[in-house]
Amino acid sequence: MYRDIVEVVADAAKPVQAKQIVPRIGLPAVTAKIEGTRGKLKRLVERGWLVEGRPGKFTAAHPGREVKSVNSLNDKGSSL
Repeated sequence: MYRDIVEVVADAAKPVQAKQIVPRIGLPAVTAKIEGTRGKLKRLVERGWLVEGRPGKFTAAHPGREVKSVNSLNDKGSSL
């Protein structure tokens, strides 16, 4: 799910809102799904994957960064 969110944000030409992301990741555009996605977006901001330039508007923090790493934060093969 996090990978899908980061991919949608990275592919967007301009900052996106949670309500724009939800249908693009295959969820119904209902309040519960939008709020859940907003929470995930905020966590991705805290972890440095996304930036919230204006309240509720999200962009990729590192446009060239590989998306597959989002779900492998505890990867033992990482040299970081």
